[in-house]
Amino acid sequence: MAVPTQKIRVSLAMGSCLLAIFTTILASHMPTPLYAVWQQSWGFSDTALTAVFSVYVLGVVVTLLSMGSLSDQLGRRQMLVPGLLFILSGSITFMLASDIYQLGTARLLTGIGTGMVTGAATAAVIELEPDGNWTRSAALAALAFTLGAATGPTISSLALRWTSHAEAWPFLVVVTLCILCITLLLRAPWPAGLGQRQHDFRLRAWRPTPLKVPRPLLGTFFFAAAAICLAWSTGSLYSSLGPSMARELVGVSDRALAGLFAAGWQLVAGISQFACQRQPLNRLILAGPGLLIGGLAAMAAAVLLASVWLFILATLATAMGAGAIGVIATVTIARSAPPAERGSMTSAFYLAAYLTMATVVLGIGFASDYVGLVNSMLGFTVLISLAALGLMLARRRTQP
Repeated sequence: MAVPTQKIRVSLAMGSCLLAIFTTILASHMPTPLYAVWQQSWGFSDTALTAVFSVYVLGVVVTLLSMGSLSDQLGRRQMLVPGLLFILSGSITFMLASDIYQLGTARLLTGIGTGMVTGAATAAVIELEPDGNWTRSAALAALAFTLGAATGPTISSLALRWTSHAEAWPFLVVVTLCILCITLLLRAPWPAGLGQRQHDFRLRAWRPTPLKVPRPLLGTFFFAAAAICLAWSTGSLYSSLGPSMARELVGVSDRALAGLFAAGWQLVAGISQFACQRQPLNRLILAGPGLLIGGLAAMAAAVLLASVWLFILATLATAMGAGAIGVIATVTIARSAPPAERGSMTSAFYLAAYLTMATVVLGIGFASDYVGLVNSMLGFTVLISLAALGLMLARRRTQP
């Protein structure tokens, strides 16, 4: 039996949105193994390094605050294409960068593009799911996020090992993917009535509107936001300082291998998200934080004992725990967000995650310049473990 034409149209459109998520997150994580190289070449501090990383978050946050709900009115595809053009511009700036200020500019452009793409693309994937399976569509969106986050550092790490000019050519991959994704978005047949521009909308009359969450859903939203913040905290640590931790704290001398810890964390988290999509949330709310707490304990031990094997165990356990918690968060939002406000609510969800990411990364970078990276990491493990325990206890009051 032939697949219905409508289902093919939906699948093509959904595939282009998943590719947009993958490309965007790939671009945002591509520089991770290269930060240590730039830091050594240009001689800037850990605080400056984490500031460059966090400029990206500034771009994301400003965009989400000003345009987070725009895709609900302008249309999902009409929001995605300009966002990918920002990602493309940021990658070209990375290729040509010669100082830390140009790195900051590249990160800002990438952050603006990410803010435009993530909320709109995630909302589109949920709407375009042909069978109305929100759990599956949320898991696919989360998987695209995590695979992009794993592939970016992997490409950069391999470039450090096997090529010269590794600080430049990996971004050609992003440029190519951006062009491919924009082409697919423009050419893919978009189903009528899904994620389209509102008939009475006029861009000239549009003004930024604040993100909002319906009052009856505030409790559910805060639960989901707390979960995604917890999941992304450890991920942001690996994305910004993972290679530095591997080299300075546990004795991994190979720069390429140190960079692969960040990629490995993201890959394991992505596999965990895909594996957890069929599990009941009440089970995940115990397993996810429990694994995260165990992994953080292994991380503290790895730092104190300078053990590579304990660091590998910590990487695996924290990634599995964060993956399970990420599924809890995305499924909760997918089930609760009303269609007319899905873009706004999803953007508010990611806004909370990115603000947490910036706070964690800047805090650790600032603290490491004053009390050392070891003490900063030990403090991080304690704080995140307490937050994970709090999420487990919150399930008694909030039903996702």
